[in-house]
Amino acid sequence: MRLDLHVHTCFSKDSSAPIASVVRRCLQAGLDLVAVTDHDNIRGALDVRNFAPFQVIIGEEITSAAGDIIGLFLQEAVPGGLPPARTAQLVKEQGGLVVVPHPFCRLRPTALGERGLLEALPWVDMIEGFNGHTVIPWDNHRAGRFALEHDLPVVASSDAHSALELGRTYTEVPAAGFDATPQGLLRAVKQGRINGKYPNPFFYLAPGYARLRKAFA
Repeated sequence: MRLDLHVHTCFSKDSSAPIASVVRRCLQAGLDLVAVTDHDNIRGALDVRNFAPFQVIIGEEITSAAGDIIGLFLQEAVPGGLPPARTAQLVKEQGGLVVVPHPFCRLRPTALGERGLLEALPWVDMIEGFNGHTVIPWDNHRAGRFALEHDLPVVASSDAHSALELGRTYTEVPAAGFDATPQGLLRAVKQGRINGKYPNPFFYLAPGYARLRKAFA
């Protein structure tokens, strides 16, 4: 099974991807499960789940006081601006999983960084060992090395901000006995392997384009 646990829709401030186009592209790309993780809201995830014929996890990319943290299997949105540890705790209180996206991406001011990552570490379930929008390969390697040092499973995520990016980067897990619950997903990821491919560099412009388009809409 192919999983992508970091996908944005038009409900993110830096994405213009319509719900229908995201669903259509996931089907074309053969993705079996996606987590929709819009910035600081779960509205896009709920819409995709209602529309898609495949499995969808309700997620959110939460802007903590130190940087981005992803919550999966959420019942309600987690507020931004809180310390990393408290943000992760609120995800766990909902029975969710905590994923740290692009923790060492030096080109993003919202990367959690080592200090924030260590603060949230007791509650972290997975780390992105490959993020499709982390353009400096060493930053992805550093995330994978940190995960290995702390015995945490890694995932590869597209961090797609446009539908056409979907399908190049994913985590592949065994289909036999797959259980799409938080613990079932965690078990599957531990047995999986990452498939990371960088998109066409043109797609790195998608977040900035979306921000401008929404600012002048």
